[in-house]
Amino acid sequence: MLGFSETARKLKAETCILVDAFRRRARQIRGARELTVLIKPLDRETAVRTACEYFGVGEYLAAGIDGSMQTDELLEMLIFYINAAAYACPFRVSTGRVEFMLDQAERNDKLSVSAAVPLWMEDLPEAVDSTPIENDIQLEAASSRISFAIMTMAELKMACEAVVSGKVKILFLDRPLSGTLPPLARDYRDLLRMKRFSLAGMNTPAGTLSILDMTLAYFLGSGDNPLPPRERLLPYAVVRMLLDGEPHSAGEIGGKLGLSINSFEKAVKRLRRIDAESGGLLLEKGGGKGEDVFQITVYAKNYWRRVEHALDWVLEKVFESGEHPLTFGEDKWLTARDLNVFNTLLVYRLRSLAKENRTLVIGVAKDVGATDLSRVVMPFAASRGMLKPEKIPRGVKSDRALLGLLSTSEEIDVPTPWRTLGYDAAFTTLVFREGEKPSLSAARKRAGLEGFFVRSYFQLRSMETDPRSKSSVFLYDRLQNDAYDSEHRIMVKISEMDKACDANVFFEGDRRSRLDELILLILSLSDNPHVAEAFGHNQLLFLADKAVKAEAKQAKPMLRGVVELEIGPLARTDRMFNIARRFRDIRAEYEGLRETGGGEE
Repeated sequence: MLGFSETARKLKAETCILVDAFRRRARQIRGARELTVLIKPLDRETAVRTACEYFGVGEYLAAGIDGSMQTDELLEMLIFYINAAAYACPFRVSTGRVEFMLDQAERNDKLSVSAAVPLWMEDLPEAVDSTPIENDIQLEAASSRISFAIMTMAELKMACEAVVSGKVKILFLDRPLSGTLPPLARDYRDLLRMKRFSLAGMNTPAGTLSILDMTLAYFLGSGDNPLPPRERLLPYAVVRMLLDGEPHSAGEIGGKLGLSINSFEKAVKRLRRIDAESGGLLLEKGGGKGEDVFQITVYAKNYWRRVEHALDWVLEKVFESGEHPLTFGEDKWLTARDLNVFNTLLVYRLRSLAKENRTLVIGVAKDVGATDLSRVVMPFAASRGMLKPEKIPRGVKSDRALLGLLSTSEEIDVPTPWRTLGYDAAFTTLVFREGEKPSLSAARKRAGLEGFFVRSYFQLRSMETDPRSKSSVFLYDRLQNDAYDSEHRIMVKISEMDKACDANVFFEGDRRSRLDELILLILSLSDNPHVAEAFGHNQLLFLADKAVKAEAKQAKPMLRGVVELEIGPLARTDRMFNIARRFRDIRAEYEGLRETGGGEE
């Protein structure tokens, strides 16, 4: 066994190797002047002009929403506490400037939500829809799935309420929606594949909720989800065209969707299979072979009404009902997967509401280890002649590290505030393969759907005393907007399921995106240079974060006391002191007593 001195010597040598490697990479990046093609300093004039166009001259509200989660253990019970809060301030748009009144920021009590969920440990596998939990690592992972799903639901619920109020025109979220949606959608796809959904069969004013409803909602949302014309999505593109409830001929459908005869026949074959699996709930006409006219049923046309009823029922149950948030009926559970299904639908709802109310939703990510730029965006930009392939740095695994090193270069002047070029969130699911056709390929067989989100990195401030010292690099994303983004969409070939297909992605080249200029201006006006945690970040999110953490800290002992009052007598009267507690916890107590002199060997 090595002594401490020998271990320290080895650690020092190994650390020096890593430091030398980092210095070499840093020198390579800081001298890479060509990479400044990725950087777009703020064009204030364009940003203010866009603000007047987007919001109109006047005074509005900006709000920041954040959530928190706490998990406590008492005997064999887990107690989950989840809360979310919002801080808001006025902002003013005039013909010459945009101004944030951050000194008037205050908590919006109408945008506040919390939930406390008690759960026996033995019920945890059912609540997360998993195999039995056999060790502490599995226990921690399972419990975090529940709390994170409910916290996500709390934040998205409040976001929808803020937008629908009509007063909030800028909404900051302490999460990137482009990073939130994919894992939620993965759980959604799992349940669709297993055809196991807890609320299937629920009675609603528009009929009984079915797996068909949930399937259509996943692909179509309320009917306005982006739906690229790829082969696997064509059946749902046909359904969307039929949502008017009227009959349409095969020629009319194929013509409007631009389908070849072969593609149309494949789409119809899958439509008929979906109809058969649903028991004939989908197609009124066109269900038989050789039929030339297609029409969906009245039932299928109303799928979103049933889905929204279920969504509202879940929100009320989790956050407002006096019943247990996760159980209903006899031995039925709203599992973590079920919650994430409705979280997916909440993202869809937020997208529709933001579009309807002309609200700018900006998701901000503080700690992100994404590699989008180095893995795919920069090689793609090189393929379009924006930079030379040999100038792309190798070996840097973090986009934030790369941009942070570039912005602090003594050889390159990168004035703050700046952002990177905007790119479609679909790029996060792609890899660039040099020399292959197509060069863009789905990293995991299926590419993400373009048209949902735009992503960009940003840096807001430099120190007044030392301009080379700057705030951290963060990531923001936003919802795509056809009115502003169509000029930046390009048609590219990608490989998906080993087949080439078209993708109409957002990619900002030489022409600046006006909406992203506006967002950079908004971000630059809404941080707090006098507070370390909000320097170059966001003051409203900072305030919301402090509020929810303080509340959670206060709530934890109170909730623990409430539970102790209920289960304490059970433990005493039924002699469950040791039966209902993990041996690890009992041993830790005895070890603590020995260390403080409160027990004997």
